[in-house]
Amino acid sequence: MKKYIPEKMIERSRFGEFAKTWSEDKRQQLIKRIDRLIEENLRYTDNGNYGHLCNLLTSLAMVMVLEENGKTRDDAIRSVADAMYEYIRPQITSMKKLSAKGWFVTFLKLTMPLKFKKTLGYGWDVEFPTCPKDTFSMTTHKCIYQQIFTKYGMPEMTAVFCKVDDILYSDLPGAEFLYTQQIGTGGSMCDYSFKKK
Repeated sequence: MKKYIPEKMIERSRFGEFAKTWSEDKRQQLIKRIDRLIEENLRYTDNGNYGHLCNLLTSLAMVMVLEENGKTRDDAIRSVADAMYEYIRPQITSMKKLSAKGWFVTFLKLTMPLKFKKTLGYGWDVEFPTCPKDTFSMTTHKCIYQQIFTKYGMPEMTAVFCKVDDILYSDLPGAEFLYTQQIGTGGSMCDYSFKKK
């Protein structure tokens, strides 16, 4: 079973560099807060969810600690969101290069179901609908980001993570990123598709 250790989770997350800018006192507050969140959400802490919870619990704890240190909720969320978007920015170029390959959508169809089988644990409900050869589709019916952020009164944080998909996939040269709804923005599901251009 994967060990959930706050310091290692911060390092593994999208917020490691941001955490390095914090004072030692605030970093210790962050570690204690993540440790408490782990205890409060033990049913989610399986091997599959580890990567997700590194990002989810670290971001949630960061918002809480920033609030405790005088920031408003909105400012705290904005600081954490901006740190994540800055972290993923270099991935945009590599994603564009990958999507330009003629086999990109076929690659997704073959690899994503296998990947998610290993990286989705308790609380998720994701299916891969049958679709045309030039399209890869996945539908998320239950999302642990929405479940945990809502539990702590911050459902808007789910949308912060949904926006990552828009940033990475909305302007791909070789594939259209399509959806009609996202759980984080009020939808009942995330119905994502990648269609070869």
